[in-house]
Amino acid sequence: MELNHFTETFTVLNADGDFRRMLKPSALFRYVEQAAADHARAYGMDDAFFAARHTAFLVGKQAVEIYRMPTRGEKVTLDTACEPCKKGSMKRITHLRDEAGRELAMVDCRWIVVDTETERILRQPSWCTPNYENDTLEGELPQLVHKTRDLTFAGNWTAHYSLCDLNGHVNNSCYLDIACDALPLEVLRKGPLRFASIKYHREIPMGAEVVVSYAPSADGWYVVGRREEHMAFECYLEFADEGAQKV
Repeated sequence: MELNHFTETFTVLNADGDFRRMLKPSALFRYVEQAAADHARAYGMDDAFFAARHTAFLVGKQAVEIYRMPTRGEKVTLDTACEPCKKGSMKRITHLRDEAGRELAMVDCRWIVVDTETERILRQPSWCTPNYENDTLEGELPQLVHKTRDLTFAGNWTAHYSLCDLNGHVNNSCYLDIACDALPLEVLRKGPLRFASIKYHREIPMGAEVVVSYAPSADGWYVVGRREEHMAFECYLEFADEGAQKV
C-alpha cells in the first residue's frame, strides 16, 4: 500500500547553527514541527480549521536519533507521515535526508489532540481527513527518559517571550535548549547530540518559572524540570564523541 506522506526541503540557516556550525537540536525539532504543520495545512487543516473545532495538536512526547547532524547552508529534505489517533495519541515519523538521499536523523513524535475549551485530551478527533493518515507506520524510537536520583541543581528558567510560541507557552523544541543549557559545557564540547527523548508533562506558560536539575544516567544525561513542585518535563540525552559523525 502506498504511503500517505508529505515532503518538504529546508536549508539550514546561519542562525540555527551552533558552535560546530551544525544544526542545533532545538532547530531540528522546529523544522520537524514546521513540516508537520505544513502537512496538515496541505490537507486543509489550517488555523481556521482548528479554531472552528476548538481543538489543537500538542506534543506529548518525542524522540530523535541523529546519524549525522546537518551543517550550515546544507539542504535537508524532511519526509513525514502519521497514523490516526489511537487512545488519544497520534504517531508521526519524520525522516531527515541529505541531498544524496542519505538519512541524517529520524524523529518519532507522539501528538495529542486537545479540546481548547475544556483543556481535555480527545481520544479521537471529530473529523476525518482522507489520504492524510496511514493505518500503521514502520519504525519507532525508544521513549524512555532513564530517570535517576542524586540530581544536581542547574538553575531556574523563566518562560520568557523568546521561548514561547503561538500557544503562549514554551515551544516543544525549546525544551532541548533548556536541557542542553542545563548540562555542563564539557558535555556539549565532547560531541554533538546523537539521541534525545522528551516527555512533556505540564506546559510552561509565558512568565512561569521552572526549576531544572540534571544527573548522569545510563549512557547519557537525565534532565528534569519542575514547575510549582510538579514535574513539567523530563529529558534524556546522549552525545557522540567528537568526530564520530564525520563522513
